[in-house]
Amino acid sequence: MKRTVLIIVMLLIAASLSAQSETTPMTGKILYIDSAAPDSHYLASINPDGTGKTRLTPSFNNMMFPRFNEAAGWIGFTNKAPDMTSEIYLLNRSGDRIKKVLTGAAIEDFSPDGKFFLYTTCDGKAELFVYSLDRKRANKISQNLKVTAANWSKNGEWIAASVLAEDGTNDLYLISTLAQGIIRMTDTKKVNETFPVFTNDDKYLVYFTDRYGSNELEYMDIETKQLQRPNIVGLFPALSPENKHVAFQAGESVVVSRIDGLDINVLVPGRTPIWIK
Repeated sequence: MKRTVLIIVMLLIAASLSAQSETTPMTGKILYIDSAAPDSHYLASINPDGTGKTRLTPSFNNMMFPRFNEAAGWIGFTNKAPDMTSEIYLLNRSGDRIKKVLTGAAIEDFSPDGKFFLYTTCDGKAELFVYSLDRKRANKISQNLKVTAANWSKNGEWIAASVLAEDGTNDLYLISTLAQGIIRMTDTKKVNETFPVFTNDDKYLVYFTDRYGSNELEYMDIETKQLQRPNIVGLFPALSPENKHVAFQAGESVVVSRIDGLDINVLVPGRTPIWIK
């Protein structure tokens, strides 16, 4: 009897969360990479309902992975030049000034206050650095890890990273910004967990994994390490400001859905979306 009551309660809670997600309006905008022609890419924004598409930058050879900081207004992105050199660019809030800040590196994320950004080196070492925009200096924080992607927590205390393991797959780590060390979150042989992002309350990591065959989104409770599988097939997740919806790349399109995988809507052709306020 107690087991039956518990199951009913859990179903009611799940239904309540689903209803909240269904009725919560989508806010903010989605930044993504669009393409006018081969080797011609630009940054664009669009409303989460698919309206209001706006072009933000001129064309670059192979632009990828835009990043945005609410506090400072910086937009960062990586461009692959025709000679395959990686370049990091910054675009100011008004969109009238673009500057190249680094070569041989890929931008990963901004600090919450917008004073620093993370980048990885585009070489065999794949090291992770913190770059100070004021001092124009960088400090390595990855020790001997080969980092493939990184994301800064909203409270600024942790950095989530996907790291190349000895078997060629990616595992997840947390790197403290407060000298608390490095914590390995996953150790899964022959399974990839990569491109992690924190939820807006810093309680979960959202990333994609090939644990189930194809690339799917997965959620991990940071405290308990319990996993949730919403059955969303895609790459590069980005959560909405209210934490109720997710944008991701499926094929060559930008897609949004509820965090439970329902109400999937293909917005526009494009790549590597991020959701901003």
